[in-house]
Amino acid sequence: MPLALWLVPASIAIIYAIALAGLYWLQVRLVYPLEQIAALQNQDLEDQTSAVSIKTDDGITLTMRYHPAPDKTTPTIILFHGNGEDLFQRGHIALEMIEAGYGILLAEYRGYGGNPGKPSEPGLYADARAAYAFVSARSENIILHGYSLGSGVAVQLATERPVTALILEAPFTSIVDVAARRFPLFPVRTLARDRYDSLTKIASVQAPLLIYGGTADGVIPPDQFQRLHDAARAEKRIALIEGADHLNVWTHGGRDHVMQFLASLPATRAERV
Repeated sequence: MPLALWLVPASIAIIYAIALAGLYWLQVRLVYPLEQIAALQNQDLEDQTSAVSIKTDDGITLTMRYHPAPDKTTPTIILFHGNGEDLFQRGHIALEMIEAGYGILLAEYRGYGGNPGKPSEPGLYADARAAYAFVSARSENIILHGYSLGSGVAVQLATERPVTALILEAPFTSIVDVAARRFPLFPVRTLARDRYDSLTKIASVQAPLLIYGGTADGVIPPDQFQRLHDAARAEKRIALIEGADHLNVWTHGGRDHVMQFLASLPATRAERV
């Protein structure tokens, strides 16, 4: 083979190898971009919640925000945010839940929101267990709400701890499934270190389940919402919000579905403010 013809495939192979190596080493940054959007911080949220320090089993002290329920039997909802957020980006949901009479814990992860540590799948699961332990000491009625990356955290926690209900907003089947669609030329299923395989775990969740997401979600394909729903064995419902994308599901109709779901739970039917 002439040298010029040999150089073309060799160059392509080198470029591919470099890109593959870059994707492998940058995957932590892609999964956990640690984006902080200070402009979206919410003074109302700060006024209605208190900063609390919660220590994980591996010794990391995390700052989260908490609004107590009026009594131990009133549900407290733990909100797990997405990968490109901090807890303040779940503030709009928290404030509406507080207004409806629920307790709230805005969970935060290691490495996010000024907290120490580096995020990882085992690390975020440890953070979720610590958040649960804090709330369970104060409430007999715990509901999990996980958005995007937080859906994977919430599913794992719901397989380990008793909860009243599980709510998943724009959830994925797994991080690997999302990455495989985004990077189809690369063997991401082999390379991925963190997987958040909710599809495998969801059948183990015994609590009532609500999944809601937008039909125009450009980050997580809506068919993944349906696959999760189909795999679940507990009492379940799904709401596909027409025209909503990955960021605006709550405001485009998701709120109504969540409030109706909460009202349908026997443990949460008491009249609220």
